[in-house]
Amino acid sequence: MQAIARFLDRSLPRPPADLIQGPALEALWARCRPEGLHAVEALFYCRGRLFVVAPGSASAARLRQETPDLLARLRAEVGLGAIREIVVRRVGWEGARSRSRGGEGRPVRSAIGSRCFESLAETVCDASLKASLTRLASALASGSTEDTGRA
Repeated sequence: MQAIARFLDRSLPRPPADLIQGPALEALWARCRPEGLHAVEALFYCRGRLFVVAPGSASAARLRQETPDLLARLRAEVGLGAIREIVVRRVGWEGARSRSRGGEGRPVRSAIGSRCFESLAETVCDASLKASLTRLASALASGSTEDTGRA
């Protein structure tokens, strides 16, 4: 049993040590974001990059303008001292509408998922797992994945 545990411990991917998401990130983002950008949503922070979703091009442009000041505020927060970049994805009108109804904003989530899998593949030692993660990242980036209906 211990041999299986050691094997799984070495083989299974682990989230990066600096990954912040969910309520912890939401609280940090609420304290730091500019006043007029309440509609911009922080998705996750990983390896010096904060991934956010803006509901339109105006919000994305304003966020890019305020990035230097925002980065300074974010660096002052515990856990975000190494932040170097804010990655902004814009959700089109239809995507924003589906997100407000509880949808996932699929194109944005796929792009971010692709980057996350690419980043994870860099840390994996197992060659076949690394290749699988790289293929998955490529498939997500190209949008060629399809739901097979299997659980």
